[in-house]
Amino acid sequence: MELYAIRFGENFAFAKYENIYRGMGKFGKVTEFIFSYYLAKCNGKIILIDTGFRDEATANKMGITLIDVENEIKNIIGDIDCIDTIFITHSHFDHIDNLDLYKKSSVIISKLEYDIALNKSPNSVKTRLEANNIIKVNDEYIFDNLFRFKVIGGHTGGSSVIYFEEGQKRYVITSDECYMCDNIYKNIPNGNCVSSQKNENFITDAYNKGLIPLPFHDAKIFEQYEQISKNIVRIV
Repeated sequence: MELYAIRFGENFAFAKYENIYRGMGKFGKVTEFIFSYYLAKCNGKIILIDTGFRDEATANKMGITLIDVENEIKNIIGDIDCIDTIFITHSHFDHIDNLDLYKKSSVIISKLEYDIALNKSPNSVKTRLEANNIIKVNDEYIFDNLFRFKVIGGHTGGSSVIYFEEGQKRYVITSDECYMCDNIYKNIPNGNCVSSQKNENFITDAYNKGLIPLPFHDAKIFEQYEQISKNIVRIV
């Protein structure tokens, strides 16, 4: 398997310590907050874990600087039409709003988050979710005997994470159940949740098991792993 992290945005006006680390007692802006998603190549398939977003008006409103990574991605997979499957961890704009770009892919999403997206997402996303190739998950879903998609419901009502192993290492792609690696490494729950208890249970379980976190907003990911291009690193 090959797994890549792709950075498509940086800066965020609302990246505050109290939102990211619950009960830490530290305030101010977290400067290493970025925006990313993941891409996997395995068993002859190409898989996206979340999609990012591209709306400049939304980015400006949130203080986000978008990064054009199209050519960097093409160097790895060629045309995006070859993407077989997309996991959606939750329906916040920075994780789902580019879904309409992928017309042919199967989509795996929690049932609750699917319902939320149909109510709150842009019409282009709603139309894409109304296609036939959508797998709606109530609890968990095993994909290709490799990825375990698990509904947690801490950050949002149906937010989900993805567990997998590579060699002797055990990973979790965290959705926004944690924003930063230190949420798990230091056992600090997320400060932005609909269910603090479910989030705390997930964080504590990952901490106790020694799982390697792969969050979507931590710039450290792009310092710790092998650099493939300016905005892409290879995890495994």
